[in-house]
Amino acid sequence: MGKLASGVGRTSPPRRNMLRTIMHKPHTLPGRGDPFSMSKTTLMNFIARGLLVITSVALTVGHVAPASAYVVESSDKLSDAWLGAWMGNVVSPSINGKPGLDLPVTIVVRAGAAGPEIDITVLTAGALAKPAVEIVGDANDLAFTLDSGGKRARFEGALNDDHTLVAGSFAFLDAKGSMMPPPCVWSMHRIDLVTSVAGARVYDAVLDAMGQKLPMRLALGEGPHGWCGAIEIISQGVRELAVGVERTATGFKVRLPVGSVATIELAADAEMKVLEGTFSQATFRGPIRFELVADAKLAGPRRPQDPVAPFPYQETEVRIDHPNGNTLGGTLTIPADKGLARAGRLPAVVLVTGSGPQNRNEELLGHRPFAVIADALARAGVAVLRCDDRGVGASTGAFAGATSIDFASDADIASEWLKRQPTIDAARVGMIGHSEGAMIAPIVAMWQNAGDSPVDPLAFIVLLAPPAESGAQTLTRQTARMYEVSGTPVDKLAVAVAAHAAVMRAIEQFRAADALQPLVVELIRSQLALSNQPTPDDAAMASIIDGAMKQLTDPWMVEFIRFDPRPVLVRLEVPTLAMCGSKDVQVVAEANLGLLEEIKAKSGAPITIRRYPGLNHLFQPATTGLPDEYSTIETTFDPKALAEMVAWVVETAKAAPAPQIPQATRAGFSTDAADVAAIPQRLWLLKPATAIQPTGAQP
Repeated sequence: MGKLASGVGRTSPPRRNMLRTIMHKPHTLPGRGDPFSMSKTTLMNFIARGLLVITSVALTVGHVAPASAYVVESSDKLSDAWLGAWMGNVVSPSINGKPGLDLPVTIVVRAGAAGPEIDITVLTAGALAKPAVEIVGDANDLAFTLDSGGKRARFEGALNDDHTLVAGSFAFLDAKGSMMPPPCVWSMHRIDLVTSVAGARVYDAVLDAMGQKLPMRLALGEGPHGWCGAIEIISQGVRELAVGVERTATGFKVRLPVGSVATIELAADAEMKVLEGTFSQATFRGPIRFELVADAKLAGPRRPQDPVAPFPYQETEVRIDHPNGNTLGGTLTIPADKGLARAGRLPAVVLVTGSGPQNRNEELLGHRPFAVIADALARAGVAVLRCDDRGVGASTGAFAGATSIDFASDADIASEWLKRQPTIDAARVGMIGHSEGAMIAPIVAMWQNAGDSPVDPLAFIVLLAPPAESGAQTLTRQTARMYEVSGTPVDKLAVAVAAHAAVMRAIEQFRAADALQPLVVELIRSQLALSNQPTPDDAAMASIIDGAMKQLTDPWMVEFIRFDPRPVLVRLEVPTLAMCGSKDVQVVAEANLGLLEEIKAKSGAPITIRRYPGLNHLFQPATTGLPDEYSTIETTFDPKALAEMVAWVVETAKAAPAPQIPQATRAGFSTDAADVAAIPQRLWLLKPATAIQPTGAQP
């Protein structure tokens, strides 16, 4: 294919490789829906933990024809009658025999300085107090858009005569903003926020869910519109979640608005100091006891490392056009300190997120690690580019259907764009990747350093919690480590780990689905045995098996399991810093850093390896390292580890670019045909940055 007008051309020929066949990333693995991250979209996480399948509802209704674009006229300011909190749901008809949507929805409407503000909570869509956009309204009508994980949906509703109910419609929006059928019914009723109710009581409990201890805090109070409440489950990232409360003859019935609705039925003692009863969700039922905590309040998240103004740098919103048609929205941070500049141009880095749909700050459970990293680097004189994943936030394109190689291509294009900016030194641009991003950064570095005379390739990379062993080994080791840290006896976990490894081997060996399913059934049964819960009935078991098979035969997962990073890592030719915490249970430090040490010894790859005692996958000081702790830890990124990473980047940028290591001198450099065939091929080839006049940041 010929060169494009933008100076971008498809590499030719685009050889097929294992990553190229990936279709999309799953959303239902333990954690966040991928091998490396943590989810806050459903409370089924804690019930299904240890299982391969976690129930969740995607914000999609399948392929349907678009309807007309939605337009609302705003004839007057929003009525004060809208202000406050509302709870309800969205219901759609069944589609092709499949059950329709039933999404619990909560909104809080406020009068902001520049107009109405709305926070939306739809946990099944990954939205927790997420600000609405495109808000319009008048005395009786209100419309707004939810943008969550790259999926957009439009709400419109009208108040009833006494301003206690909302009735209206809901529709998903396509890329052009047109409404997608079928029509969905949106209804809500007014509630009180328990945090605003005088005399509200706060209770603490610990739920034993399949051996996992899950602390939670419940607030209850009676307001002008009846009983109301909120719950916090800090380890799930749930804070001040409004719940439905019904006063019963003996106590309370509390409904948590999550995908698989959870119900807590409680009996109260005479003084309402103890509430005792049953927690139910899906097939799980367990006893629970709440005890009154005097003078307690619901705690908001405290993130002391979040950057606070005034800032010694300038941040600019940018848009980066990818030659395949999608656009990356991001933030370019330019430090005021020009101490590291050469001829007025600064060193810079691109930040690459881990798996799953993430925004430019890699925001997770109230933490914004990439915002913290960008702030620290900018204060040290290094420019930073961080982008929303494709299909997320300000980035266009579809996240679903994108592949690991597509995300590597996004990072590749972003770095090439950065080199063309007038304030950036193209010879001193590096990349920092976390988790799966630490798998992507070496791929991009390999692409850009191909051959013995590359022009302005990536100058250095930093790998945070990098996977060095195959996806199959990573997932099995992750499973084993989580069981171990949770206190599962070795003799019991051995059966489940062996079953997990058998499934991984079958996928590595390209076994057919009918040969894979019996192994998956055995894995599920072994995990259920560890949970001390009764075996689900036939219908529930069939659903679990079906979900597991869909997950394990998903092309993204299949290729992740089969992918081995070592043929890429052995080709590293630029200064590399690899960092991992000793309590990382997702990418286990001793195994993966050990492999990097072997690669360094055999190939001479310029890798600096650092272990950090006591830190977890997010580089937080941890007790167990399990994902349950992520949201409960106030630290976003350990200050010592952060300072050492920044210092390494600064010193490396001062010395950059380092002389390239000729491939012929690399003793461990593999030319084995199988290794070469496994290497991902670059999707797009750009002209060197030095050959193109810089155009400046695009607004």
